Amino acid sequence: MRWLCKLALAMMLITPIGAMAQSVDMSVEIDDKTAELLGENATLALKNKVSKIITRNGMTDSEGFFALVPSIVVTDEGVVDTGMMKMKVVSADFTLAVKNIVDNTTFNSQIVPLRANGKDLASALRAMVNMINVNDVRYAKLLKDSQEIINNFYAKQMPLLMSKIEAMVAQEKYEEAMAALSMIPNNVEAAAKISQLKIDIYNKTLENEVVRAVADAELLVRQGKINEALDLCRTVNKLSPNYHEVTAFMKRLDDQAAQAEAAALEAEARKQDAEKVKEKTLSEADVKGEQFKQEMVEKLNAKSPSANSGKKKSIGQILFGL
Repeated sequence: MRWLCKLALAMMLITPIGAMAQSVDMSVEIDDKTAELLGENATLALKNKVSKIITRNGMTDSEGFFALVPSIVVTDEGVVDTGMMKMKVVSADFTLAVKNIVDNTTFNSQIVPLRANGKDLASALRAMVNMINVNDVRYAKLLKDSQEIINNFYAKQMPLLMSKIEAMVAQEKYEEAMAALSMIPNNVEAAAKISQLKIDIYNKTLENEVVRAVADAELLVRQGKINEALDLCRTVNKLSPNYHEVTAFMKRLDDQAAQAEAAALEAEARKQDAEKVKEKTLSEADVKGEQFKQEMVEKLNAKSPSANSGKKKSIGQILFGL
């Protein structure tokens, strides 16, 4: 029950099913050397720049199997005396690499030379980050050329991924399974199977929520908190396959209220055909999967003193161990 309120809020922001298709999720990972060279503020600015490169090329900046990894290597430094002050001049190679973060394989890369100046090295490097053009066609080509390689990865790895996810479901590790499914893009060949599996898993989580809600409501009734028990039951998602258990419980407490709830549910069900119910359930399942994935990412980051440490395990490694 705890996460249903959060889920309801997330549903207010969700896009329609038809608009959810995307090429691939790709996070931004900055190596330790580049982060140390730039400093905290310039590193954040670089991360924001690379994130825009991802989203402006039809992808989603989100934790998955792949990352767009930027790095800056200084190739030359000098000082120019302008007459009024001395300026630090820095030349560097800016590299964008598409990597599989599970096994650290580099699929493709693009190097762009940059040159900037400032009153010191730090300001020159910050100016260099500002010079990065997120609309540069070279970056667009890099991501486009990487698509075939990425698609081949999914074609090859999908049986293994699905096997691991099905094992999670068999062990009733529904949160992990939903997070894992959310790492797989919507345009893979097994998209229909993945969508149905999301619905099946989500229905299982809803069933569990009903069981817990009814048990908690029973306890509230024994404590004489009838109104609180009814309020708790009314927060249960009506898409739950076993929602009838809630209405049956409410009937025992307040027959009239239960009949009204059941009638409202039946009236609503008549307004929706099976496909609309399926789409709504899949939408909620996608939101829940993203929430589970984000929570796991936050837990991983909380365990690591450095968000960019090369020693940390990604969510892909934790879930799939590829």
